[in-house]
Amino acid sequence: MNIDDYIFRTEDIKDEELLELYVESKMDRENINFIKTKAPLLLVGSRGTGKTMLLKVAEKEMDDAFQEERVLCIFISFKKAIFLETIDDPQYFKQWMIAKILFAMKRKIEKKGLQISHSGIFGRYFDVEELLENSIMNKLQSFIKILESSSRKRNFDFRQKIKSIFLQETEDIEVLNELDYFHALIEDICEEININRIVFLFDEACHNFIPSQQREFFTLFRDLRSSLISCKAAVYPGITSYGTFQQFHDATIRRVERDLHDPDFISIMRDIIRTQTKEEVYKKLEQHGELLDYLIYAATGNPRLLLKSIHLSSSKNFNSTNVNSTIKDFYRNNIWNEHTKLGEIYKGHKKLVDWGRDFLEKIVLVDTNEKNETRFIEGKKQQTIYFAIHRDAPEAVKQAIRILEYSGIVSIETEGTRVRGEVFDRYQINIGIILSTAQSPTTIAKHLVQGLSVKLYTDYGMKSSHYHNIPEFSEQQINFNDVIERVLEIPVDFLDISDYQRIKIKSVGFDTLGDILNGDEDDLQRAEQIGPKRARRIYNVAYNATMEYFSG
Repeated sequence: MNIDDYIFRTEDIKDEELLELYVESKMDRENINFIKTKAPLLLVGSRGTGKTMLLKVAEKEMDDAFQEERVLCIFISFKKAIFLETIDDPQYFKQWMIAKILFAMKRKIEKKGLQISHSGIFGRYFDVEELLENSIMNKLQSFIKILESSSRKRNFDFRQKIKSIFLQETEDIEVLNELDYFHALIEDICEEININRIVFLFDEACHNFIPSQQREFFTLFRDLRSSLISCKAAVYPGITSYGTFQQFHDATIRRVERDLHDPDFISIMRDIIRTQTKEEVYKKLEQHGELLDYLIYAATGNPRLLLKSIHLSSSKNFNSTNVNSTIKDFYRNNIWNEHTKLGEIYKGHKKLVDWGRDFLEKIVLVDTNEKNETRFIEGKKQQTIYFAIHRDAPEAVKQAIRILEYSGIVSIETEGTRVRGEVFDRYQINIGIILSTAQSPTTIAKHLVQGLSVKLYTDYGMKSSHYHNIPEFSEQQINFNDVIERVLEIPVDFLDISDYQRIKIKSVGFDTLGDILNGDEDDLQRAEQIGPKRARRIYNVAYNATMEYFSG
């Protein structure tokens, strides 16, 4: 089966296909129902676990119920935030976030067929005449594009260019700076078009390693809350910096990782495969049900990892030899390579990234495998994928574990559990990582998954001897301008496009990711045989590749 037949990212799914590919668990339904409530929510999960899918399904359900409930749901993505790091004035970042919200809100209002332009509500807050109010969308879009292109501009006077858009300084536009004005605008809109509540769904809110932007976002998230506004955000675990935002007081935290002990775990993950696999291919997979289940457990509930491993193992004959090879190659090489890439992109984190990998591979995995092997020899059923870190362990140790969590190599299982009277955080290791260390992963998989017990784990104390070589860590170790420059200089040779397309775009000067992103889809059409459709795909591939590098 061709890898292009699989859809790994929700943003690549058309709205009309969303429910065809959505497979729901009990936990998913609980999360979606919570997204639709008034309470502020942080949806936490590593890459590929389905956060965006849950937000999009919740949005669709609220859209379908709009006439009865009068709840307006607005989906907003902040994944281009890293491009603003090159701008000296941090005030622009807050203005950019508010502009993105306003643009998405006005677009959604128009999409729902609601009429507010005749009243001049937006115009009053942007100090434009009523007849010119439709131009506000164009102004906001231009403002957003200028800021998002900042990393690719040189010797560019942003302040003057932005002033030419709004005909005034952005600090003079109260609605972009003062939330009192923003809330007043929301109140006017809700009254005008009979809206009971607005729900903002923030996707990719904190996907990179820029603490200052993360703290600014969470301040906005907290301050947006009102009787008319509910905020929900999808965030990655581990690396998120909350600032004065208090996770458990300012929002409810819900995780999206699937429970390995759920009796419906296997059937749900099989359904995810079935929705994206041709019928004849799935029947062949199902004929080897035990091998299929081993790949499901190896993915530890992550749909993206599962689909990628299914593709690798089914591209040849689906048998124990190829499944063993897939588990060893994918989870021993591919997953770790993605984690290690974080250190290559974010040089300031490199020592921590490398230390975390060494700690897990040379200490935790060794201890875990020895514990499991000993119990197997002794005929004891209990097996483990768990380990615990003392709450008062060095901060650098905890940060290294958070980066492993961000990469999806480990995930938090229980926070604040007591061990011999002291407090630890207990983590679970991705099962594929553990299986990949075996000579024949399928020979130990069944015993491992059937004997899993959270009561069996290795704990590493506050002053464990294994911490002796932990490097120091500081947020200030990263120069994000260098990060952006490094990524934009990546050659197009690494893009997932055909050799023919690569040759054609290089022939007209598109040699790096930056060359592509510095222009737009129309520029790519200068290349021979690259029409609008191909240009759009190439541009999207380049953009997604750039964001993948930024997020590791």
